Amino acid sequence: SVSGGHSWEGMSAVDEGRRGTEEDVVDVKQIQEMFRAEDAADVDAVRQFLHPDLVVNLIGVEEVEGPLGRDGFLRFLEHVFADRAGRGERIEHIPSVVKIEGDFVAIRGLLRTCCPGEPDQFTPYTDLLKLRDGRIAEYNIAFGI
Repeated sequence: SVSGGHSWEGMSAVDEGRRGTEEDVVDVKQIQEMFRAEDAADVDAVRQFLHPDLVVNLIGVEEVEGPLGRDGFLRFLEHVFADRAGRGERIEHIPSVVKIEGDFVAIRGLLRTCCPGEPDQFTPYTDLLKLRDGRIAEYNIAFGI
C-alpha cells in the first residue's frame, strides 16, 4: 500500500453496474493508491496495478509514438520521474470524477505540477481503463482535454 499526504476531498465517485468477482473489480481506493504511487514516483508500486499484457495509449504526449506495453510504460514513467526530480518538480493527481462500471473505469481530473519558484500548473486529464484479473490491462491517458 502506498501512502502520501494527498487530499482526495471533493472527489466524487459513482460505482454502478459492477460485475465479475470481488477480486476482479478495482475500487476508488485502489485508483487513489495508484495515483499516489505515481505522485511519489514509485515505479514498483505502480507496477502492482498493471496487468502483464498492459497496452497504454498516451494521447497528447508528443514524444511517445504508438501504444506502449507494460515495460515500455514503466520505462516512460522512470524517465518522466527522473526528469521531474532533476527540476525539483512534483506532481499530484487530483481526480474529480471516478466512474466504475464492471471492468471499465473512467477518471477525469487535474494534474497539479509544482515547480520551485513557479506558480502551480493544472493540466486536465481523462483516463479510460479496462481491467483484466483485477489489474489495468488497457490504459488510455489523455492530457489537456
